[in-house]
Amino acid sequence: MQDVIEAVMFDLDETLIDRRAALRAFLPDQFKRFGDQLQGVPLRAFEATFFTLEKEGLVDKQKLYPSLAAALDVDSHCGARLFSDFQTHYPHFARLSIGALETLVALRTRGLKTAIISNGHAKVQSAKIEITGLKDVVDLVVISEDVGLRKPDPHIFRLAAERLGVAPAQCIFIGDNPEADVVGAEASGMTGVFYGDGATWPDTLPFPKYGIDTLDEVLPLIEAVARDLPRSPYVSW
Repeated sequence: MQDVIEAVMFDLDETLIDRRAALRAFLPDQFKRFGDQLQGVPLRAFEATFFTLEKEGLVDKQKLYPSLAAALDVDSHCGARLFSDFQTHYPHFARLSIGALETLVALRTRGLKTAIISNGHAKVQSAKIEITGLKDVVDLVVISEDVGLRKPDPHIFRLAAERLGVAPAQCIFIGDNPEADVVGAEASGMTGVFYGDGATWPDTLPFPKYGIDTLDEVLPLIEAVARDLPRSPYVSW
């Protein structure tokens, strides 16, 4: 197998880390610190507006918080203060997806190289990777802000492969975002894998060849990719 697949790479948020669980824990905590500045805004409205504006994590938090302040009709300077607070405190609320550490350890035990490629702010993403222990079980971390590239740009995937010393064709990339993760990885020459966790694949994109719902499926998946065997239909799609 290792003659074919040399490295397995992962997206961070909603793949190795349960982003929504972390935010559900963080937002009430942030709300407590800013209650006096939010001018009577209810917690439920604060949370609901945040999740609406962030569009499943696709909106940069530096842009999101000013929009949040405007939507809640509070002091515009509050948005900048909320973002600074987010950078400092949010990483401590990071929650690993079930099986994340165990899967990465198992991959390295098999002699495979591992990496994380993540869009986002370096300060926040690096802190989450450190706090959750992911830094200790991957060979490489590539964060968009550090390298000036963002998924789905195929160059960020190729950069990671180059830094690991492997060819893109020898890499599997696993992520939850159909376009940024799967389509981007495939465009770079890697095998893209959709981490669905019960989500549906959009009709506007070509149907992916490989998909998993849990990280426990990663090791069997590698065997299937290496043999280039067709997999049974992904029943949740």
